[in-house]
Amino acid sequence: MIAAAGTARADCATEAAELRHQLAIESHRAHRWNGSWGVAFAAASIGQLALAVGNVGNTDQHEAFYVGAAKAGLGAASHLVVPLAIDVPAAVDDPCADRTALLDALAVAKKKERSIFYLGHFGALAVNLAGVIVLAERRSLLVGLESFAVGYPVGLLSIYTAPRAAWHLTVTPSGVALAGEW
Repeated sequence: MIAAAGTARADCATEAAELRHQLAIESHRAHRWNGSWGVAFAAASIGQLALAVGNVGNTDQHEAFYVGAAKAGLGAASHLVVPLAIDVPAAVDDPCADRTALLDALAVAKKKERSIFYLGHFGALAVNLAGVIVLAERRSLLVGLESFAVGYPVGLLSIYTAPRAAWHLTVTPSGVALAGEW
């Protein structure tokens, strides 16, 4: 009986260590993704605003630069206001309690990554469609569609480069593994 309890604790300690390692990696990826895309969107917003204010191009392009600056600014703000953050709980002395806390953190990470993925799709589509409407009203449908053709793929690139490994992390009898379909 005592040997079984010792084995269970050792199993908990091994799983907890692997879960902590995987969550730490995912937390770092999320931090790097937020920072990289936040800076990229902010730079795109500032650059397009500078082009618009500097009267580069024709009137259609000026309007498109203003709308593009607004869209990129919203992208930057989203990474600042609702960043993807994966928390790694502090270690506790009891390995089985530590494992439980890490499994709970993994469940939260999965939910956050899914939310960012699906809300990102909705947000990218909504912001870019709004840009089409504004530009179609103020300039022409063609200018709006051109803006969409540039902005929407960038939004998708941001979404599809987001960390998603927590979706597929699972605890197996032999440890923690990546599983599922991609």
